[in-house]
Amino acid sequence: MGESGSDPMALAVARLEEAVERLALGLSRGGAARVSAADEAPLDAPALRAEVAALAARLDASIARLREVVREESEPGGDGGRQDAGDEEE
Repeated sequence: MGESGSDPMALAVARLEEAVERLALGLSRGGAARVSAADEAPLDAPALRAEVAALAARLDASIARLREVVREESEPGGDGGRQDAGDEEE
């Protein structure tokens, strides 16, 4: 791995993209061989689609939170309303 091997952002993006590709591949194959971690039983295609849809909803919520943090941080004086531990008001 090159320089991106030490960049946490690049690593996170690569892992997310790889996971999405694996999910898409599993869906395209029907997911019959996919095993649920909860009950160790094979998932049928509708169950896999429902599981992927639930994951997509969680990712959407996480992305919305990330966008909110970025928006807050980009505002003038944007510390997001946080104070550093050493900056406590007395």
